[in-house]
Amino acid sequence: MKKLFLLTALFVAAAFPSCEHDENEINDVETPDWPDPQPLAIVFAEGNSLEFNVNETRTVHYTITGGSGNTVVTAEMQKSDGAYTVETTPTSATEGTITITAKTPTDNCVLVTVSDGSQTVTAEIAVSTKPIPEELAIAFAEGNELFFGVDETRTVHYTITGGSGNPVVKAEMQNPNDAYTVETTPTSATEGTITITAKMPLNDNCVLVTVSDGSQTTMEAIAVTLKASFDGKTAVVVTPGTLSQLLADYDKSSITELTVIGNLNDEDIATLKNLPNLAILDMEQVNLDELPTEAFKGKTSLTSVKLPKTLKAIGSYAFSGCSSLTSVKIPDGVTTIWTDAFWGCSSLTSVTIPDSVTVIWWFAFSGCSSLTSVKIPDGVMTIRDGAFNHCSSLTSITIPNSVTEIGDSAFSDCSSLNAFYGKFASLDHRCLIVDGCLNSFAPAGLTSYAIPEGVTEIGYAAFWGCSSLTSIIIPNNVTTIGHGAFTCCSSLTSIMIPDSMTEIGGIAFQYCSNLKSITIGNGVTTIGASAFNGCSSLTSIYCKAQTPPNVGICAFDGVSVTLTLYVPTGSKAAYTAADEWKNFSSISEMD
Repeated sequence: MKKLFLLTALFVAAAFPSCEHDENEINDVETPDWPDPQPLAIVFAEGNSLEFNVNETRTVHYTITGGSGNTVVTAEMQKSDGAYTVETTPTSATEGTITITAKTPTDNCVLVTVSDGSQTVTAEIAVSTKPIPEELAIAFAEGNELFFGVDETRTVHYTITGGSGNPVVKAEMQNPNDAYTVETTPTSATEGTITITAKMPLNDNCVLVTVSDGSQTTMEAIAVTLKASFDGKTAVVVTPGTLSQLLADYDKSSITELTVIGNLNDEDIATLKNLPNLAILDMEQVNLDELPTEAFKGKTSLTSVKLPKTLKAIGSYAFSGCSSLTSVKIPDGVTTIWTDAFWGCSSLTSVTIPDSVTVIWWFAFSGCSSLTSVKIPDGVMTIRDGAFNHCSSLTSITIPNSVTEIGDSAFSDCSSLNAFYGKFASLDHRCLIVDGCLNSFAPAGLTSYAIPEGVTEIGYAAFWGCSSLTSIIIPNNVTTIGHGAFTCCSSLTSIMIPDSMTEIGGIAFQYCSNLKSITIGNGVTTIGASAFNGCSSLTSIYCKAQTPPNVGICAFDGVSVTLTLYVPTGSKAAYTAADEWKNFSSISEMD
């Protein structure tokens, strides 16, 4: 075995020459030239000095050069007092960001350390507080309160102080409307003008002026108000209750036409009412919510009036008895026309009711005998009793779908009415039928009429004043004739009351002076007071009720007691003993 090992060793030695060389041979080998590493460095795109506002956040972008790669970047405040927060976000081996937030900025320093394992370098970013600017302010050379006449333009010069520069000025009305316009014109960074025009200054207002420079905002107000004045035709009232003082040095009897602007109260309205010859009144630019009760009641000199645009309600009797008033414009926004507001305005030819009106109250336009047309708007829900009665020139009425209630005699004694249209109108357009009650009748051109089937009640004053009506047919399902239903139907000659009827209301046929014959159905139990009062032509009454109906006082006043009263067989004694009936001298039984 030992021999074999020795033989192998000799073989290897022969096959592979020795690696040993002399010293000179080794020194002749060329060594590689390795470069020295570049110095590690960091630079900031935003620079090494930053200024901050309170709660402001800034981002710094960094770039790393040199070094051997695999850098680590850390950032911290030199003074750890909580005034700043700092956060490092690498985006690659050589780039990233440092986010700095100034909570309560003071002078400090961000220390940024970069290390690649063999080199370390530190850089600084100085941080400080921006100088706090002087408080932003604006002042007006003309002051903070201005007085205007109508259509007057005023220019206000402003100066801005403080702030950080480049301010923006904005001016607007506190209560925007058509009364004022306002325009801002800067002439430099710190000066400019505000132009204010009072077109229709209805009430006090305010110009709000806002100034902002991006970091501060301030606001100032310029109060704008009317300037009291009177030039003989236009009165501008600043303080309610002072109209009389404005007119004190003027001959009030000479005022026939007047425009009033400004703020009025009941005392001012009374002053207007007492101007003896006032005919044309314009109050469109008056600040007033409701025209008071009896505002112009009985003022016969008044021919035309324009009401305040701000008006919400027209008080009771406001224009009652203004017999010379020919036109009135009710402004948008009015919701209620109160009781008797235009009662007896006999010269009023037209009226426009705005959509805002919801209720037309009792007798609001009663006795407006020259009123030829009226449009009831879609907003109206209720037409109260007598709202348009005695409007003898009205020719047609349209009831909108919004109406849910029509009061008694709303259109009674409207002798020129020939048609109703819209909601509640009968198929022949001759009457309004509300829940089975014949509420109103259009009599023009008709001498006879058959009440439609389905009517169960003839309403209060439904046919009042139908002076051309000679005959009426009442269907057998009608149970009640309302108070004054046929009053003053002076052409009626006969009336047949069906057996379904139970009650004849008070003054139902009063002053039917040509009525000669009446037949009263056997279902009637009650006849109201003065029901047939003034029916002086009656020659016969046929009462089919076996038991005498209860009769109110004066039911037959003015009726001849010598006429013949016909009663059912076997009931004469009862009628002879009954109040009112017993006054007839001739009572005969009929089969």
